[in-house]
Amino acid sequence: MSFKANFKHAPVSAGIIFHLLFSWILIVAILVWAPPVFSGDTETARNYLNTIAGTLSTILALCISLVMVAIQLTASKYSHRVLDFFIRLPYNASLLSFYLLTIFHSIYVLSKVRDFAYDPLPFWLDQAMSADLFLLIFCFLALLVYMFAIMKLLNPETIVRAIAREYMVAYRHSRYDEAVDKMEQIADIGKRCLSDMDASTAIVSVEYLAQMMHQTRMPTAESDAVLWYHRKIVHLLLGIASIAFKERETSISSAILDEFFDIGERYAETGSLKAAGMILEAYEWIIMNNLIGEKQHSLIERVIEQTFQMTCEIVKREQGEEQLHKFVLRSFRTLRRIGQQILKTEVFGNELVAKQIVSKMFGELLATIIEKNGPAYPKTLIRELLHEYMKLSRLLLMKSEAKEIVRITTWLREEMLPHRENRMRVYPFLYLYTLLGASALYLNRKEMVTILIRAIGKYFPPDQTVLRELQEERMQVRAFFDFHEPERYLSELYVLWDAYHRYAAAHQEDDRKALDLSSSAIRNRKAWYDLFDGKPLEQFLQTEHQGEKKGWE
Repeated sequence: MSFKANFKHAPVSAGIIFHLLFSWILIVAILVWAPPVFSGDTETARNYLNTIAGTLSTILALCISLVMVAIQLTASKYSHRVLDFFIRLPYNASLLSFYLLTIFHSIYVLSKVRDFAYDPLPFWLDQAMSADLFLLIFCFLALLVYMFAIMKLLNPETIVRAIAREYMVAYRHSRYDEAVDKMEQIADIGKRCLSDMDASTAIVSVEYLAQMMHQTRMPTAESDAVLWYHRKIVHLLLGIASIAFKERETSISSAILDEFFDIGERYAETGSLKAAGMILEAYEWIIMNNLIGEKQHSLIERVIEQTFQMTCEIVKREQGEEQLHKFVLRSFRTLRRIGQQILKTEVFGNELVAKQIVSKMFGELLATIIEKNGPAYPKTLIRELLHEYMKLSRLLLMKSEAKEIVRITTWLREEMLPHRENRMRVYPFLYLYTLLGASALYLNRKEMVTILIRAIGKYFPPDQTVLRELQEERMQVRAFFDFHEPERYLSELYVLWDAYHRYAAAHQEDDRKALDLSSSAIRNRKAWYDLFDGKPLEQFLQTEHQGEKKGWE
């Protein structure tokens, strides 16, 4: 930065002028109207003036030295801007005015002292000596105020607030490059504070950056000219977030995630899907580079939940079908990549993906799309969305346990049962269910097929329309069968599903199978000899059951 630019950063402020005028007026008033309270001879006057001049000179030199060291340390630790703020500190003017004028006045009066033949001293000298006494008192008071101002200036939060005020001035005058420079300075302070475990100052930096983003003109669907400005702030927040996640500063990490979610909702309100996509990129970057592999599951869950919520909000508000189509697919593809990386890296990745990505929240997104348009819901979008879903769910089917698949079947059943009579409403879910079951058959996960069929087979029969549609789309769904032909697996699933539906209709829930309570129920009798103290087990077993009692009889 040039000297001219530096000079522009340090103008003579109104505060400096006020402090100068106040201190000079007070000094003049003391010199003119100070009451003559000094009493002593010429030798006493010389010693008195020498002491004042020497003491104040020493204190001023020591004070300046200590302050400069403190300022330099603060500048190297937080920001070089503290030097600019120190130069513009108005208390410098008042302190130097009191000290320098008092020292000069003492030396001047000392030069006028003569060995007078008469006693007491002349009135003018007596008054001048008294004025120096009052000036000395005000010098010490000014020093106390000055040290308090310096301590306040060295507080990093004060530095952040001062830079934020400069930012507002630059932004209001459309000096955007200068405004960006101020934002970068605040972000740098936040990063350094995080490295030094100063979470409170880092949060202040995040709050100011968030305020700057909220105060900036929002991009809209018609105009995204200010998108670059928002992108800059997002990148600055990501820089702070990366250190916060590394240092495991949960409060700061949560604050940044909440700010991203808030601004994402505002983008949804204005209809700027490009800006909302920028938040998706930020979320993906956070998880991929900072959270996965660090056992911070709560924050991963938070990011995934916020991504789903923001996408649902945009689905409710957005009117452009093509733009909405692209954004929804982009959003879930981001989540799919996150889920795939979680499955590769995290110890409990299967449970995390099953709980957060492919179960209830995905169902809420799918239901939001369907309910927004009613029977005329975008079938192409839903089909592509379900195919993206299958790319992730298939990985779960390959290596997950039954409890993860139960999460999927639970949300599917909860979404479908309230709409049993509305075929159009449940059709996308039947489509997905058929794909899941056929893929499980191909992967030879019979226990998964059993769970899937039992979950809804009792309530819904298989749909031949779904089967025909999947047959027509076999070139698109072959990827879920490692590019084998899916017909045999679809047909086998259909037959099993239909058979189970017939079975469930014929056997109600209250049908019970009789229990074998005879002695043949014990398969290894020798293993239980110790239970009867080594006596033969057979003599205590009844060969015929006396009959089963019902209820509490």
